Amino acid sequence: MQPEKQTSSKGLTIGLALLFGAAGASMTSDLENFWFGALLGALLAQIFHLRGRVQSLDQQLQSLRTRVEYPEPKPRAAEPKPEVAPAPPPSPVVVAAQAPAEQVTSAVQPSVVQPTPSTPPPPRERAAPLPPPEPSAIDRLVGEFISWLKRGNPMARIGIVILFFGASFLAKYAAENSLFPIELRFVAIAIGAFALLIVGWRLREKRPVYSEVLQGGGIAGLYLTVYAATRFDLLPTGLAFGLMVVIALAAAILAVGQNALSLAVIGTAGGFLAPIMVSTGSGNYIALFSYYAVLNLGVFAVAWFRTWKVLNLLGFLFTFTITGLWRFNGYETDDLLAADAFLILFFLMYVGVSILNCVRQPPDLKGYVSGSLVFGLPVVAFGLHASMVSHIEYAMAWSAFALGAFYLALGWVLHQTRRESFRLLVEAFAALGVIFASLAIPLAFDTRTTAAMWAVEGAGLLWLGVRQDRKLARAFGALLQIAAGLGYLIGMHYRNADDVPILNSTLLGAVMLSISAICSAYWLFRNQARQARYESGADAVFTFWGVGWWLLGGLREIEMYFPDAAYGAALSFVALTIALLAWLSLKREWRLPLLIATYLPPLAALFALTGAVNSGHPFAWWGAVGWVLLFVAHFAMLRLGESRDVHGLNWLHAGAAWVFTLIVAWEASYQIAELTTGVWALLPWGVVPALVVAWLGRQQLSPRWPVAAREQAYRIYGAIPAVVATALWILVINLSSTGDSTWLPYLPLLNPLDISVALCFAALAMWWSALSDEQRATCWQFDSRVLLAIVAGLVFIWLNAALIRTLHHNFGAPITFYGMKHSTLVQASLSIFWGLLGFAAMTLAARQRWRYVWIVGVVLMIVVVAKLVVIDLRNLGAVGKIASYLTVGALLVVTGYLAPLPPRKVNEQVTE
Repeated sequence: MQPEKQTSSKGLTIGLALLFGAAGASMTSDLENFWFGALLGALLAQIFHLRGRVQSLDQQLQSLRTRVEYPEPKPRAAEPKPEVAPAPPPSPVVVAAQAPAEQVTSAVQPSVVQPTPSTPPPPRERAAPLPPPEPSAIDRLVGEFISWLKRGNPMARIGIVILFFGASFLAKYAAENSLFPIELRFVAIAIGAFALLIVGWRLREKRPVYSEVLQGGGIAGLYLTVYAATRFDLLPTGLAFGLMVVIALAAAILAVGQNALSLAVIGTAGGFLAPIMVSTGSGNYIALFSYYAVLNLGVFAVAWFRTWKVLNLLGFLFTFTITGLWRFNGYETDDLLAADAFLILFFLMYVGVSILNCVRQPPDLKGYVSGSLVFGLPVVAFGLHASMVSHIEYAMAWSAFALGAFYLALGWVLHQTRRESFRLLVEAFAALGVIFASLAIPLAFDTRTTAAMWAVEGAGLLWLGVRQDRKLARAFGALLQIAAGLGYLIGMHYRNADDVPILNSTLLGAVMLSISAICSAYWLFRNQARQARYESGADAVFTFWGVGWWLLGGLREIEMYFPDAAYGAALSFVALTIALLAWLSLKREWRLPLLIATYLPPLAALFALTGAVNSGHPFAWWGAVGWVLLFVAHFAMLRLGESRDVHGLNWLHAGAAWVFTLIVAWEASYQIAELTTGVWALLPWGVVPALVVAWLGRQQLSPRWPVAAREQAYRIYGAIPAVVATALWILVINLSSTGDSTWLPYLPLLNPLDISVALCFAALAMWWSALSDEQRATCWQFDSRVLLAIVAGLVFIWLNAALIRTLHHNFGAPITFYGMKHSTLVQASLSIFWGLLGFAAMTLAARQRWRYVWIVGVVLMIVVVAKLVVIDLRNLGAVGKIASYLTVGALLVVTGYLAPLPPRKVNEQVTE
């Protein structure tokens, strides 16, 4: 196999280096810029070459990988059979005598099995190779340019480009330095151009590609000569215009007659470059645009006979690029009429070119060139036009409307011809007509009205796309609704002084956005069987989009016009939304609105609780009514969800219990704080969760639905946060509150705080005792002794706090940390109390044989002894020391007698 011949990049490198070098030198006529441009062109050529090599090597690698993974099965050759002479059959006597010996031999030696030819397994089916990814628009454009450059004679083409630049430099240099009479200079250029034309024409049959290049260079030279002579007042304008028309027609005839795209491209490019190369900065745009109109006439003439997309795109880019540069550098307000007339002329010419292309063949609007011309032309032309008329009131709105009407009318006229080749172009013109007609709306109205009209228009287009199975119409309808939403957000903060509630552009715009989006979502949902791959999930997106606009519009309207009842009205509006979504889901057999309605209440409750921080309590501003309606809607959706197989209902039931507990505790605390002072306002934060825990800790739960029917949800998921909240409240309230009962006398353990704490402990015990072993394992997965230690710690803190509060209210003991540390009464009382607790724990543990409880009592006694030595000995007075030491010492003696260490097992003897 001959090795693959690698393509050389030498020609491409030299050509692009010369081309870019000449372009760089044309800017400043500097040699350094020439070398810089040449280097850039060479690097670009190497990039193109390496890119092609990488693609080739990648294809070879994929081919080899396929061969290795899926080899072709080789045909199996038949094995030759050895020729053996037939042996005479043995006699029966010999066979009978030899049989035992053969049997013994076969039992000792392994038998030799001759391989039998078998049918080869069928070859595995090769996996179909994945199709290569489609190249991007830029890759296609670069590929077309490189392929055009490499076809035929690239060196000749590059040479013509270099000659054109050289002639331009020569003409400009000669004009600036007055080397020759100016007439002689232009005659010489014209003679050179005619020479190229004549030589190229004579070689049209022998060397067609080379001939096209030479003729293109000649045409470009003639364009340059006539235009430059006109700029230097050597030719009258009328004569020059006539000559350029003749050159354009001649170039078109030559290109069409010889079917020479190269000739047309080179000649046209040279014609467009000529004014740039010989520009003197005089600003005579009339001459420039007249000249370009003639060139575009040539492009139009060629399009009448040939569908050369490259030529069309080349003329389009040159025309509107140069026009745009002049608009932002040399345009003045007085030039509006003439400049706009030329702009409209250029626009109509290239619309005609698009139509002529379709006459000969269907336009490939997915391709880069046709799509750029059809869709890029109105964007560029309208942008330039708008920049010139923006100072005139409503001029842009009328212009957009006129352009939209033009495209719609043109599309209708082409549709009436019933030509199949016009089908895609009619759809494109219709889309452009709708786009520019839609653009006229925001240019004439405020953003909110614009958003409403765009949204309705987009929904209509999407419905039409679903009915007619048009992907482009569906996509444009969706994009139009998204643009409407963005426009609404821009103008949402502006408010007119004469706006009235409900009937104003703010609310109506949001409602129209919402209805349009939800209708679009339903149509896309019903069209799932025919949807494109990129449309997957679009129905869900538009559903959320519509619900979001509905909520945004309604809540903002409530905030603007009903501030005194905003909280309750917002919750009621959410409840109404939930009901509407449920109705829509049941009416249309559409599951997604039902899911949104089911999961919306928890989200609304979260935002509502956040908003209640600003209002002070959850029932402010008619909040009670709103919360009731929200809970009714929530439980109605939970009931409906059970028959619709909605997931996560247990957590939604539990969440309702959490929110109910929080808002009742919050509101009760707020209302009590409004009536009295002291500890009373803090009690609901512990009592309310404790009551919920007690309610969920009964043996028989009620009501039957939802609590009893969802026992796991309420007894476990719903109760655990309330249990944690109750335990934390016990800890915090005992560490931070003095237990002031204001208008009631303070009684030890019979005051409101201690009674509430006792109630909390009773509720926790009630709930824990009602749990089954499996439920307890679900709630607490650690060692049970850790749980007992936590409960014992909470009880210890409560009793100590109760003792200190009693000393404070009845004996005037300090309640601050510093005061308690230096108070003889407090420290002595704590020492005695801790000793009593240790004594009680050890005595009870010894009788019940609770070894670990006894150890806890011992630890507490050790702490008491350490406290006596470290704290009480230095800080207490004589009476305090005596009382503490005597009491604790007596307790230790009695404990040692009454409460020995329990044994590890029941049958062990207790050591005295």
